[in-house]
Amino acid sequence: MKKNQSMIMKRLFIYIIMCAATVAAHAQNDSTAASLPPMYPQVIPISSIDDLNADVMALQFSKADAAAKKLIQTAKRKRQSTAEYDKVVAACRKGENGLRGVDRIIIVDSVVVDKKDFLKAYPIAADLGTLTLSDKGDIVQYQTQLNGMVLRPEGTDSTSLHLTRYYLESDRLTEDGIIEGLGIDGDINYPFLMPDGQTFYFAARSQDGYGNYDLYATRYDSDSKRFYQAENMGFPYNSYANDYMLVIDESAHLGWFASDRYQPHGKVCIYTFIPNESRQTIDYETTDLTELRTMASLKSIAAIPMTDKQKQDKAAAKKRVSSLNSQLATTNYHKEFEFVINDSKTYYTFDDFISTEAKKLCLDWQQKSKNLTSLNEQLQQMRDTSPEARQQILNLENRIMELKAEVHQIEKSIRKAELQ
Repeated sequence: MKKNQSMIMKRLFIYIIMCAATVAAHAQNDSTAASLPPMYPQVIPISSIDDLNADVMALQFSKADAAAKKLIQTAKRKRQSTAEYDKVVAACRKGENGLRGVDRIIIVDSVVVDKKDFLKAYPIAADLGTLTLSDKGDIVQYQTQLNGMVLRPEGTDSTSLHLTRYYLESDRLTEDGIIEGLGIDGDINYPFLMPDGQTFYFAARSQDGYGNYDLYATRYDSDSKRFYQAENMGFPYNSYANDYMLVIDESAHLGWFASDRYQPHGKVCIYTFIPNESRQTIDYETTDLTELRTMASLKSIAAIPMTDKQKQDKAAAKKRVSSLNSQLATTNYHKEFEFVINDSKTYYTFDDFISTEAKKLCLDWQQKSKNLTSLNEQLQQMRDTSPEARQQILNLENRIMELKAEVHQIEKSIRKAELQ
């Protein structure tokens, strides 16, 4: 008896030690998780029940709706909250309406890339502007070729971003104010303005959408100087995952957007499509529901039914994609600067440098060179408009001479570091 009691106590002690170790491990994991940056982009599930989420993601709204309503009945009998299931029912109602307005687009291609580098998968010509990621890695700034305008999301955190317009003046950003009229109360990001200066696409995470980042479209009203109420682009552009960064190249008759639907964490799919001049809504009443879900969800590109004409258009679009990539590879070589190392070497990008020290010095040289250009422009403007301000002109001339000396010294240091 004593032997059995001793064995039981020994097992109980081991079990307590194991439980304590497990709790400590979970606490450490929680602490580590708390210190990690938020998911990019943030994913907000509709429900905590995996089966319901899976059915909604697959656009199986009738199935998810019926299951949620049964759970609501059970919760009411037990006098429990039905809030979570009510969300699913509302999402299914909204999704079912979305299936009645699916835009018929031709998906030309899709490629899965790392989220942190997803912009590199966009073959954007120079005349469409430039897209750049912020240091946070989840905010995209768009600079157009139209009047040097810059559209940049601003905010204190990822839940309170608004879109601000700037203009580049003498290499400096001059704020023009928050973009008005979008009608979106939520996190706004991933802006793209068409070359016409009116058609505007962006992504937003708001209560009015499907739950995560959705793509929206609007137009600018030049008379009121405001954008019209933005409209959710619906299926297949949007899903219950994150869908964002829609770009259209009218000259190439191609478009791109990103989505992390069906992707593991850290990956995103870039879809290439043929944009329609106007929305071509698929007839809900005459289309097989399975086919409609396939076209709306983009679960399988190969399974999307296509006519012979659409197949020909897709083949022609693939050739345009190939041609565009070739053109960009040969004519759109990006020169960040021009720095002469010696008679036989001239560098144009930071990747040209071998020396890490030289590369760091080049960053300082580039910034000071820009400042020097800006000061020279200010000096010329002051001489033209305020010649009587002699002391200010003199002070500016002295500062320019000092900055020139600094730039010259940095240039010598760069060459020395690179050639040693």
